[in-house]
Amino acid sequence: MSKKGKSKDSPKKVDNKGYMSKDPYTYDPFEQWVWRKYETNHTLDIDEFISTNKDCLFFIGTDSQNYPKSKKCVFTTVLIAYRMGKGGRIARHVDKRPMIPVEALSARLTVETQRSIDLCRHLENKLFELSIEDNLETEEMYTKNIVGITIDVNADAKYKSGRYKDMLVGMVVAYGFPCFVKPDAWAASSVADNKC
Repeated sequence: MSKKGKSKDSPKKVDNKGYMSKDPYTYDPFEQWVWRKYETNHTLDIDEFISTNKDCLFFIGTDSQNYPKSKKCVFTTVLIAYRMGKGGRIARHVDKRPMIPVEALSARLTVETQRSIDLCRHLENKLFELSIEDNLETEEMYTKNIVGITIDVNADAKYKSGRYKDMLVGMVVAYGFPCFVKPDAWAASSVADNKC
């Protein structure tokens, strides 16, 4: 026992979010995600955000960043509602997890992609419900406004992330969603990246 009466093997001190006790390769169910405005820390209701912007074009992206000093990995998922010629609005979800080893890049990219897929599935269901409420015909449904999921991988296999492009694109396409990689992955590689 130390002078303060604590064992040397006492658990590590963690931040107030407790991210060190979380599994880096899993995440909370979508229903528990906390959404915030992109520019501020104000929370928002994601269903209300979708409903308010149902006529917009939707882009989805997730990016992550390791922080070796604090031993954390920050995942940021964004939903961008864009109106042609008028700009857009962005909702973001940020989740801190223990750092993922650099050599586990494929696992980290898979988690990023799965988070985006979960958001896209929720978006599709919500837009479908809104279409029914508004008595839209099949060809008018708001779900057509889902432009797609962007994943932060390079199209060229000479880059590390590019080695996993086919696998990750396959994940997205298997769910029936359009998928974009660099240089067209701006929602993930620029917008989400900026909040990691």
